[in-house]
Amino acid sequence: MPNPDKEKEKPTPPHLKLSPEERSAQRAFNTPDNAIKALTSARESIRFLKPGKVWMKKSPRGEFEIKGSLMLEEFAALALHFSPEDGSVLPKGLHGLTEARPEIPDLVQAQLHAVAAELEVLDGAEFREPESCWAVPVAYRNRIVGHIKISADGNDVLADKKAMEEDA
Repeated sequence: MPNPDKEKEKPTPPHLKLSPEERSAQRAFNTPDNAIKALTSARESIRFLKPGKVWMKKSPRGEFEIKGSLMLEEFAALALHFSPEDGSVLPKGLHGLTEARPEIPDLVQAQLHAVAAELEVLDGAEFREPESCWAVPVAYRNRIVGHIKISADGNDVLADKKAMEEDA
């Protein structure tokens, strides 16, 4: 039964509301040249990704998640999802259905370095207007497993904010 004394917290919006002028200024970065720069930045940085933390959580829809971060310098640049059944890398859109066995997180941690070495940056970049950045798809064994976010000008790798929040 809900507690009437407790104020209902409003969720924070995922993106700030921008004025038409601010949106127009962001859209100016959506050019073929900046997309090419974003691809180049992603390709240059992918070889420097190092294993980060592994964590488990239950999603709001009840799915079990095991995630592992790949770090670039001191921040998580990419979060990968792993199967709670066997520790294999899951492609985007596929989620675990069962709770992980106790040894699976250690198995995931042990294989992060090898997985990072096999990642491939795919051709193409999506400009994400609300975040004003490029999302460059990354594949592992021919399946898209994540996106590296690149600044709107195509020059800098950005932190995966969700991964940074979850594994903190």
